[in-house]
Amino acid sequence: MNLKSNKVNVIGILPGGVVTKKSTAEINLTSDGDFVFDPSKDICKVAVIERHHETGKIGLGFLGGYGIKAGAVAISVAHDSHNIIVAGTHNEEIAFAVEKLIEMEGGMILVKAGNVISSLPLPIAGIMSDKSGEFIAEELDKLHEKAHSELGISKDVEPVMTLTFMSLSVIPEIKLTDRGLFDYESFNFIDVEVSQ
Repeated sequence: MNLKSNKVNVIGILPGGVVTKKSTAEINLTSDGDFVFDPSKDICKVAVIERHHETGKIGLGFLGGYGIKAGAVAISVAHDSHNIIVAGTHNEEIAFAVEKLIEMEGGMILVKAGNVISSLPLPIAGIMSDKSGEFIAEELDKLHEKAHSELGISKDVEPVMTLTFMSLSVIPEIKLTDRGLFDYESFNFIDVEVSQ
């Protein structure tokens, strides 16, 4: 991501639902315009990666209110297209999470410091399991606990379901698809950088 301005549009998570708030923020950038995570600001990088037709499309944006302090979360359940969605603090962690999710052939994965700390495989199209509901509930509880305790995701945010709806562009106010940042109100794609 090569940004020319540090003022960006942000997908703001509103706890307890799937509606988001469109907001803006100033972020830190490297000399070549890439995002630098700042633990004092509740903003991380988010990406949606097309996974069905090998188009190579990747939408990039910023997520506020998720609370993540380290690592990355990647999932292959992302309504309605079920592309890969990943949120994280650094490019390396984001890339590692996506690689491990692909190796697992879909599901949910948490990474930190170059290690997988929790995962839940969903081997049927990357969105369903062949295990019992009881098993999935137990594994999801463990994954949630690690997301909060190890990655620092806000306690008032459901770490997985929140991400699954960040790409559903028919829900206000702002979402991210593999084609980019989508503004529900204008019903158009918008730039990550705030227009001057």
